[in-house]
Amino acid sequence: MASRRPLVLDLSIVAVGMALIVLTFRSYEIPSAIKRNHKTSRLSASEANRRIEACKSRLQKNPDDFDVWTQMAIACYGKGPDSYVEALNALEKARSLGATSEELFYYAGLMYDALGLPAYAVNELTKYLRHHPQDYEAQAHLANAYFKEKRYDEALDLYKQSIRHRPKDMTAWFNYAVINKEKGNLDDAQAALEKAKTLAGVLPEGGLFQEGEIARLKGSDVNAMALYKQELASHAEFLPALEALEAAQRRANLWKEVKETRQRIAEVKKAKTPPSVPN
Repeated sequence: MASRRPLVLDLSIVAVGMALIVLTFRSYEIPSAIKRNHKTSRLSASEANRRIEACKSRLQKNPDDFDVWTQMAIACYGKGPDSYVEALNALEKARSLGATSEELFYYAGLMYDALGLPAYAVNELTKYLRHHPQDYEAQAHLANAYFKEKRYDEALDLYKQSIRHRPKDMTAWFNYAVINKEKGNLDDAQAALEKAKTLAGVLPEGGLFQEGEIARLKGSDVNAMALYKQELASHAEFLPALEALEAAQRRANLWKEVKETRQRIAEVKKAKTPPSVPN
């Protein structure tokens, strides 16, 4: 289990963690299973900035007020992902000064996960759930972090709980399907995808790709390629489907198609690469 350290010492780890996530999970990343509630609501930029400035003003008078540092952390969190490092720094400062609210475990878990550090997210969310074992939103976030850590058995148990308590939650069924596919439970995975499709009328982005993956794992590249193409018909830049299609075409010796798909992959990757900043 990851130990907790101030994020000011972890900026290099964040960069490495993000790189590992890209390499390890480039094939697919499951979405969050539960809708946002009051804990995950965002603030407007102006409101977040107002609260942050108010906290900074108070800290000038009392820099050891852990309650203000806590408010600073939550305001930075509410501002959005670009402020998560600042939020975690404030959160760790609050803890070092004596803040003990279990809600901080929840916020830290979500932010570590967003920064590409799922092991840290698991650590924080597990602690939060010791205090709030029936918080199904936190369970869903923990399940996603377990997935990224390839701790599939633990993720599967949590998704089962989500489905029991939210049997009409399409995304919980979808995530349950993905985990079952990763574990090789292909019939269970397909059944869960069908349930998700029944609930929503259509699978979310990545759904047809997942059906294609199930077909591939069952030994049918022909069916898999057809499903990858259906995914790409709706989501032309869905890179996992493009890469899976190119691999299936290579296995089938469809070299003309391979060349075309490789070109599409290169174009998508180029479009997704941020422009370099001149020195």
